Amino acid sequence: MFEPEYTILPDYAPLYPQLPFHYKNYRKLSVYCRGERAAIERFLPKQFEYAGDVFEIFVLTNPEISGLTPYSEGGIVIPCKYRDIQGGYMAYEYVDTDESLCAGREIWGYPKKLADVTFEENEGKVQGRLVRKGKTIIDISVDLDDTQVDQPNLFPRLIVKRIPKADVYGVDVDQVILNEFENVVIHSRETGSAQANWEYSSFDPLAELGPVEVLGGVFVVADYTLNYGKVLTR
Repeated sequence: MFEPEYTILPDYAPLYPQLPFHYKNYRKLSVYCRGERAAIERFLPKQFEYAGDVFEIFVLTNPEISGLTPYSEGGIVIPCKYRDIQGGYMAYEYVDTDESLCAGREIWGYPKKLADVTFEENEGKVQGRLVRKGKTIIDISVDLDDTQVDQPNLFPRLIVKRIPKADVYGVDVDQVILNEFENVVIHSRETGSAQANWEYSSFDPLAELGPVEVLGGVFVVADYTLNYGKVLTR
């Protein structure tokens, strides 16, 4: 007999299963850029402190996830600090399935939106692209020529989870969440010279992070487990 999961809607046919989610052989392309402090600080919530001028633009594809339909995603991760914890804030994140969208927003507070995601691997080159509302808001590529890049510390993830009130303007929930990846296994890691472009959109103003200096890119194939986070403020 079906037992409803009352923490997930709708009761009789939940959109996504209970955690944890196990990701296998995900393929992630990351491009690291140096930007101006003033531009980066505009993207940080008031709870977080500026922690560096090198941030990540990424596109990835998840071919196998326990309980979820495979999906692809991309976004922007900015180094930040909360109290004595340094990590990475997901300033913008885009996915191409409703399961991932709702699970990410409802459980942890990741600021996910739907977009068209393209991920391509060719001999010696990997490319990723996000298109939303007719604008190419992320367009990155890496030539796998062993160019090295110093990656900033972007883990654990630090997120602001907000849920609006239903009866008046305001929020019922405004929490800082710490989310760590578990059981990480790196199968391969390649580096190279990178390119990054974006088209300005008033709906998704990622381009306001520019102008930037592109430092290089990393292509990783790996596994990890995504589990519940830790609430740092209530």
